[in-house]
Amino acid sequence: MRRKRAPVVLTDGQRERLENLWFVYGNHGPKATMENHGFIQGFLERDSDERDFYKPSAECLAAVDAVLAGGREGGR
Repeated sequence: MRRKRAPVVLTDGQRERLENLWFVYGNHGPKATMENHGFIQGFLERDSDERDFYKPSAECLAAVDAVLAGGREGGR
């Protein structure tokens, strides 16, 4: 099966909340792993959902999905 990158268009609010998550799950944050880091970085730098390339932790995935769905808990 071929892995795919899904293009995404983020609102300014979603981008801001994902940047906040990146400092928790990426960038040497307290819950950082290379998988979490790369997953969130895909949204911020390449405007793509790369969950088929990275295997983020369940907690990171849930937080990012909450941001994408417009929930507030992903950015808090």
